[in-house]
Amino acid sequence: MKGKQTSMVLEEIGRFAARELDIPAIQPDEALLRVEMTGVCRTDASFYKGKTRPHLIPLILGHEILGHIAEIGKEAARGYQVREGDRVVVESSIRCGRCPYCRQGNYQLCDNHRSYGTSMTLSTPPHLWGAYGEYLYLAPGSGLHPISESVPAEAAVLACSVVADGIQWVRDMGQAQPGQTVLIQGAGQQGLAAAVAARECGAERIIVTGLTRDERRLELARKLGATHTIDIEQEKVEERIRDLTRSALADLVVDVSGSPQALAQAGSLVRKGGTIVVASVMGETTSVPISTDQLVFKQITVKYVYTSTAPAVRSAVQLIESRKYPFEAMVTHKFSLGQAEQAVQTVAGQNPKAYPIKVVLTQ
Repeated sequence: MKGKQTSMVLEEIGRFAARELDIPAIQPDEALLRVEMTGVCRTDASFYKGKTRPHLIPLILGHEILGHIAEIGKEAARGYQVREGDRVVVESSIRCGRCPYCRQGNYQLCDNHRSYGTSMTLSTPPHLWGAYGEYLYLAPGSGLHPISESVPAEAAVLACSVVADGIQWVRDMGQAQPGQTVLIQGAGQQGLAAAVAARECGAERIIVTGLTRDERRLELARKLGATHTIDIEQEKVEERIRDLTRSALADLVVDVSGSPQALAQAGSLVRKGGTIVVASVMGETTSVPISTDQLVFKQITVKYVYTSTAPAVRSAVQLIESRKYPFEAMVTHKFSLGQAEQAVQTVAGQNPKAYPIKVVLTQ
């Protein structure tokens, strides 16, 4: 497949530009994806504002990926068991397959880590490393997962970087069990996905916290499986949780709030012998005042987590395809590829009239 395609390139901090780039020739172990939809992440906004890896600019962003196989080499087709035309979601991480972490199955911690839309500049051949474009190059070591054409794109695009994260953090890392109380701190897309995961694990009480302006998000949380929601600006969180659990507190706390204050409070909200899963990213210079004595005396397990792995993605695809939950309701703002800068600004909070749950780019 020859010719050119258009990508939106982060040319410098705070500026995108459309660039025509060559479509690469595909080798036997490679593939080419025609992008259908791309999720816009807070990480993308961080690159745009120059807070993350400014040395990688110019860069094609886009690591939440849905599309169709446009071309695929014979070795890749045999290994992935997909063919041209198949609809797939693509994991952001690219495995080297050789380092100790990859060999253990923890490829998200790969010593030779590469990731679509976040780690390779425009100057790195074959250049199409991000999904803010019409096409995306798929390197050996990619994670591809077929997904049904019947699923709305707005739901399908959430499989790898939203729904799978919720499953990984609640089911696999938090080991949520039937009958338990799961507290989720934060009502954004990750918190909503965690609520679904908790429901799938059979949790008896699923409590999601948020701010007063999160009314729409908290309403969606209840539709997706939360049994209770708490406006932390209007209610005393610990008092409410003690009331809901008859002072037993939560078996599992999952923090996706991005708030140092919320994380600092987590130890007071989890029962003795309980578990806290920390998925919040707050910035390298942010300090959180946690009472380690409280963690010790209550014998609390604390797990810090990073993204998801293939088993969680496969579970996410199956769950999305089941149509049990209206995942597409998370997508509140859609922009065309040419509006990439406006989309990222919306995620970055630079559009005062918008308070999105999930922003996506469409072709």
